[in-house]
Amino acid sequence: MEIIIDKFKPKVTRPFKRKNEFWVKLIDENEGEFIMKFKTPLEAEDAIYGLLDLQVYGGKVKLSVKEGNVIEKLEILELYKPSAKELVEEYFTD
Repeated sequence: MEIIIDKFKPKVTRPFKRKNEFWVKLIDENEGEFIMKFKTPLEAEDAIYGLLDLQVYGGKVKLSVKEGNVIEKLEILELYKPSAKELVEEYFTD
């Protein structure tokens, strides 16, 4: 199933071992919780660093999700990069 999410700004957990896989959870306040599964901890760490801009700025994404909210494919369609002024205002209002 494919889902397009307009304002996706997830909090990403550290990788944790589950069975013989390493899982990373992407938690979004509006959309809920999604899981990404990897074979090695290095792959999981690479994914986390690859998602840094999405964590900080947010964006529009297309997710291919299977049962249990497990992400098979994540495609960033648009990254929202606000101006420095907007970032400062957001920082001081939160």
